[in-house]
Amino acid sequence: MFQRADDGFSLVEVLIAMFLLSMIAIAVLPLLIGATRLSVANKDLATATAFANAQLAPLKAAFPAEPSAPTSCAALRAMAATDVAGPQGISADISVNACPAASGGYPASVPVAVSVSDAQGVERITLRTRIMVGAP
Repeated sequence: MFQRADDGFSLVEVLIAMFLLSMIAIAVLPLLIGATRLSVANKDLATATAFANAQLAPLKAAFPAEPSAPTSCAALRAMAATDVAGPQGISADISVNACPAASGGYPASVPVAVSVSDAQGVERITLRTRIMVGAP
């Protein structure tokens, strides 16, 4: 019988190809694992940021920069809260700094911060803003 030159791959060629493929896979695997971890961390950070913004939105709505009704620092301080439950086991703490002295002049801006922590208590993000109030 006669044999053609292109009968197929020899066993040695197949073994070399498998070896090269495994080396490439071993080189790429750490990159895939790192990308997956980074993706999970970014998803957690995005969730925490969205939750913190959701906690700040009612404060900003209740205390606009140019209010139609008088606003007070005491009412703003009453909106401070701790351990506000959120999605995926996260929680938020809303803190309002001390009000300026009555002689300090109003309207004034009061610093407000929302800190979001995960289920283990590790702080993920803190958003800070200033809210205008018209009276003590």
